[in-house]
Amino acid sequence: MRPTRRQALLGLVGASSAGGLGVYELLDRTMVDGPLSDAGMDGLLTVADIVHPAAPEDVEPVISAYVDGLSDDRIRELVTALYELDSRSRRHFGVSFGALSRARGERLLATLGVNRAQSRPKGTLAERVRYHIVNAVLYALLTRPAGTELFGIGNPVGFPGGFASYTGEP
Repeated sequence: MRPTRRQALLGLVGASSAGGLGVYELLDRTMVDGPLSDAGMDGLLTVADIVHPAAPEDVEPVISAYVDGLSDDRIRELVTALYELDSRSRRHFGVSFGALSRARGERLLATLGVNRAQSRPKGTLAERVRYHIVNAVLYALLTRPAGTELFGIGNPVGFPGGFASYTGEP
């Protein structure tokens, strides 16, 4: 199998920095199932459980479909934010962010100030986590019919039947 440009770039980053290994670990090396590895998807599912607790089997396809549609630049920023969040989690709790319980994940995000931070793509860690991870998960959940059903909304506005379901019209 011939490596992609992204894999070659990550190889160069990994050779030049210690953080490259963590970023490479969060990306899927084969790109068969999607752009994120299991560790990256676990981190997003932990955030999804924090912002809206639901059964993981309901949330995972929605988030996976959203991540599959992201550009390479957005995925790179998402993975970088996930890596930094993961390393902070390992420092505080000794395990990756995706392996944290809901309560510990909430505590870590609150400690970082993610709940109070503004959403900025190039800001502090809390602002980047808010922009690239928390807002991305919420957007994924609220812009797909399968995701909005988790919140009790039939269809989001813009999808067939969305306005009628939003306004309560038959």
